[in-house]
Amino acid sequence: MKKILISLLALGAAVAASGQPLFERYKAQLTEPRSYDCFRTEGKMRIDGRLDEAAWRRAVPTAPFVDIRGEGYPEPVKKTSVRMLWDDRNLYIGAELEEDDIVARLTQRDTIIYHDNDFEVFIDPDGDGQHYFEIENNARGVVFDLMLDKPYRSGGSFFIPWNCEGLQLAVHCDGTLNKSKDKDRRWFVEMAIPFAALKRDFNDPRDYKVWRINFSRVQWLHQGQPEENWVWSPTGRVDMHMPDRWGFLRFVDAPVGARIAPEPMTLDRGAYKLLWAMFYAQLDNKAAKNNYLRTVDDFLLTDAERATLPEGGELAVEATSNAFLLSVTLPARGERYTLDENGGFRIGKIAPRVVKNWMWMRLKEDWSAQDYRAHFAKIHAAGISGVLFEGYDETVFRLCKEAGLEAHYWKWTMNRREVMETHPEWFAVNRKGESSYDQPAYVDYYRFLCPSHPEVAEYLAEDYLKCANLPYVDGMHLDYVRFPDVVLPVSLWKNYGIEQTHEMPEYDYCYCDLCRERFKAQTGRDPMDSLYPMEDQSWINFRLDGITHVVDKIAARVKGDGKFLSGAVFPGPSMARRMVRQDWGNWPLDAYFPMIYNGFYYEGPEGIGRSVAESVKAVNGRAAIYAGLMFPDITGDDFEKALDEAYDNGASGVSFFDGPDDEYLVRLKAYLDRRGFVPAN
Repeated sequence: MKKILISLLALGAAVAASGQPLFERYKAQLTEPRSYDCFRTEGKMRIDGRLDEAAWRRAVPTAPFVDIRGEGYPEPVKKTSVRMLWDDRNLYIGAELEEDDIVARLTQRDTIIYHDNDFEVFIDPDGDGQHYFEIENNARGVVFDLMLDKPYRSGGSFFIPWNCEGLQLAVHCDGTLNKSKDKDRRWFVEMAIPFAALKRDFNDPRDYKVWRINFSRVQWLHQGQPEENWVWSPTGRVDMHMPDRWGFLRFVDAPVGARIAPEPMTLDRGAYKLLWAMFYAQLDNKAAKNNYLRTVDDFLLTDAERATLPEGGELAVEATSNAFLLSVTLPARGERYTLDENGGFRIGKIAPRVVKNWMWMRLKEDWSAQDYRAHFAKIHAAGISGVLFEGYDETVFRLCKEAGLEAHYWKWTMNRREVMETHPEWFAVNRKGESSYDQPAYVDYYRFLCPSHPEVAEYLAEDYLKCANLPYVDGMHLDYVRFPDVVLPVSLWKNYGIEQTHEMPEYDYCYCDLCRERFKAQTGRDPMDSLYPMEDQSWINFRLDGITHVVDKIAARVKGDGKFLSGAVFPGPSMARRMVRQDWGNWPLDAYFPMIYNGFYYEGPEGIGRSVAESVKAVNGRAAIYAGLMFPDITGDDFEKALDEAYDNGASGVSFFDGPDDEYLVRLKAYLDRRGFVPAN
């Protein structure tokens, strides 16, 4: 409680020059706190201050104490170190303080002990920076113990009536007390602090395997001059009441002297450091401007500062003029760190993000059952949740499900050449009067049906229902739910020797007699009379509605039977409407797979993010969005970038086409683990 207020004067100063990075501005307050592994005792401890038990001899001393302000300040002229042990009842502390003149004048408990040379212990069992304990003593063994509700910098107050019930404390002097004419050598402090005494406002302190703890030595070297403050873990300021700067005490459940591998700290140090840098910036801003910073951007974090967060870490700021809450979400750890204006630091658990990843897969005629088993086991282990099969084989579907994967039947919708012999009249017609029955656009397999024929929707609905009820089929996956491409992706123009800078009649469908008649009945106009059909929104909407009508029919039949229904769609509703007359944003599907083949559009992975964001916004939580990604467009360094763009913009998962091979399955698994994503199934 001393000097406790001295350095707080610094907080009243104006904020450092704008543009100075936080890590540089608060360098002294952001150094790595020290750590100590505390082992179990051997046998009964005798609290006499001598530290001569075998357990104390085996216990490793802390690093020597340093100036409280840390690096760059003079080393203490007298050495101090501490050892720690524990058993089921107590935390044991043994301190050795070098001293050539052992002096202690104060004799009354709970007096201001640091007016003498003293030794101090600060303990925060749950590490939240609130409701912590302080125990001070001088060389006579006189004790001053108290509890604080929060640090003084946050308006905390002390509670002196608290006594560390059951505390055992002894001092041993290697020299003479209060006799300055001779030369002393050192004095020792030995404490047994009962865990039961530290239960106030906590659960059992033994529930916490890592405590925050620090030690201070106040030394008056010269009469009339300020005291020296030497500590185990420096705080960066003349203020011990900074629990965030205290060291980490790790309880090791092994006998002292045991050789064990060091355990990694449970706290993410990068996230912790950044939160506290922002905390100090908030205090300074409040002192200078009587307000708190309101957004993450207000902190002007550098790239290097942001890089201290682990992958997937997300910062957030909530603030009013009188309070703030800083937070960082760490999906890979399933944790959320929060830090408030009082310095209250807490770790909360968050549910891991569950993702569902897919593969489009064609049946392999040359694969055996064993081949399929091995493949399904491999992709499931890598984080794939389901397979979309182009075709059906009962054995394959069964093996897929036995491996823990979903098995969905992937089937073309409007592109149906199997009815060419029976229903040639069903096929779509372009503006030149050519039917896809015998004059398909681009490639021979582009045999698209016209949605205006009522028999078409009925035929497709029945066909999908029949397929949905085949053994081991978990759902149906629609493909080619559209017209032929009015405009191809730009990378494909060269394949056909065309430049589709405008809509061309030979690729603009459906101008069949039935569509023209129905549109004329609705609007009084024949679409063939339009000079600019690409600008006629009524005519565009007519064809969009035609495809939607077919989907509605299929969904009513398939979903009405309790089956899952999804669709492969063009990337982003706006692009889909323009390129293939597909208005999928409001279709009644359970999931959409926008085929974001970014290489088709000469875009990098960032194009995936834009498309996913648009798609997620369009469905507004009514259905899942699974980003369709194509190999080799996302190979090399682009693989993880593509995944980032998909997941960070709200995709519920991804689906891969023409891959991934074994290398990328390994990378997929590593990526999911790194980000803390849990694959469904």
